[in-house]
Amino acid sequence: MMIKLKLHSNVDLITNSSTVIFTYQESSLQPLRDMVNEMLKIFDRKETFDDIFSADVFLESTYNYLESNNCPTDVDKKELELLIDKILKKEIEKPEWMKACEEEEDSYDYYQKSTQVYLIARNEKYSELANKILKFLNSPNHEATRDG
Repeated sequence: MMIKLKLHSNVDLITNSSTVIFTYQESSLQPLRDMVNEMLKIFDRKETFDDIFSADVFLESTYNYLESNNCPTDVDKKELELLIDKILKKEIEKPEWMKACEEEEDSYDYYQKSTQVYLIARNEKYSELANKILKFLNSPNHEATRDG
């Protein structure tokens, strides 16, 4: 007699429950800097990562900032996108309320929201490299649901 079990994930097999996957990229930024700097050094380039790119880590979605209790009520999506752009261009420091949003735990499942590295090239000739770096950083693929 054959028994077939319909599983959602390996976690179902072990605990009979589903799982949630959160992606945190805060720790990706320094290794990214180090890797690019090492590559530049190998090719005898004088530039550094920070000469070529502006990068920071933000919540994966602007919605996550706007829905946070830490977000000022007068901030809308357009203003938030402009703020992120100014932070990336090093025109301003990231406001404390944004940092608080990024550290905030969800009241439902007590996890922080997923984050993502934002990267822009300081010179147009490095734009394609920036796109490839982001594609690499975001290439891990996962599917997960939480059913209760």
